[in-house]
Amino acid sequence: MIPLIISAIVGFAISEITMHYWKKKYPSKVYLFERRIHHGELGVILLSILSIGKIPPILSSFVIGCGLSLIRDDLQDKSKWFKFQKKS
Repeated sequence: MIPLIISAIVGFAISEITMHYWKKKYPSKVYLFERRIHHGELGVILLSILSIGKIPPILSSFVIGCGLSLIRDDLQDKSKWFKFQKKS
């Protein structure tokens, strides 16, 4: 149980550090096929992937940590998630 908790914490921390670095270096919005992509959406997708197949528990907890970090950081925009607004 402890290794799973540590793995989730490590996933969360890596995601937080990566987002902090990314926001400093690339503060602009991310677009894919001229549609806005929110990192909260990516967190939801990461968590959804866990229900699809058999993933080792240690990797699952790491992905959960990353996904929750992405969702937590983008909660203020949750009403805009999965709207895929065109680039203006």
